[in-house]
Amino acid sequence: MPPQRRKSVIGGAAAANPLADTAEHTPPVSPLRDAEWRRSGAALSVVPPAPDPASNVLTMPLPDPGDGPLSEHEQAQLSDCETSIGTLRLAFWAAGRALQIVRDGRLYRDAYATFDDYVEQRWDMQRSYAHKLIRAWPLAARLHPMAPGINEGQIRELLPVAAEHGEEAAVTLYATLAAGESKVTAGRIREAIAVLPDRFDREQAVARLQSWLRGELPQAAAADRPVDLFSSVESRLVALGRRVVKSSGEDPDAAREFAAKLRDLAARIEQQLSA
Repeated sequence: MPPQRRKSVIGGAAAANPLADTAEHTPPVSPLRDAEWRRSGAALSVVPPAPDPASNVLTMPLPDPGDGPLSEHEQAQLSDCETSIGTLRLAFWAAGRALQIVRDGRLYRDAYATFDDYVEQRWDMQRSYAHKLIRAWPLAARLHPMAPGINEGQIRELLPVAAEHGEEAAVTLYATLAAGESKVTAGRIREAIAVLPDRFDREQAVARLQSWLRGELPQAAAADRPVDLFSSVESRLVALGRRVVKSSGEDPDAAREFAAKLRDLAARIEQQLSA
């Protein structure tokens, strides 16, 4: 077996990476959703040009998993993917796409037995964080043309909206906020989500968000009453649970890991309420 590549560290400390497992207040992301790269002209048109070779991964088709030593073409793919993964701080969404290509094409196989070994030993990255980046990249790439500086914290807040209502809902929410006068931050997105109606309708959601931005909604309406908040969160968790069960066949270990984290979260809430 060829010698393993030099270990690299990407993503920085947990405090700087809100998608990391150790980050506080990280809500559930869209579970087990490895979106296929849609190769229609409309889909590709939303991805802006990027410096080579990182831009290659955004239009690179997912390879079929191979066996044996990497071919010259696969070596080139791996090189481009690792360039994107290594620039995570600048374009985390490109890193997520690159990780998906490495995983699905088994481009790690020359030096590592599994994808988990690859991300842990090559990049000093937790497996769950790598899969979070894979799930996050399609939404980040959609939003990049209108928000070139969008960061992990903002995507972290938008992913539950995409999980419950669809990607278009998350894009609509961000675009409505971006059209306002205030700077769009992760905190601002979190506040805006509390304003959304329980059943997402685009026109109704936009009108409500615009009223909130103009200060026309009373404070109590902008921040749900406790009973409404609990009901809203419960409905979102139920929707999230359905998606986990539906997609569990793709990665049952990740589904069990997600369920275990929900149990741990519930236990922490109980402890804090009893303190």
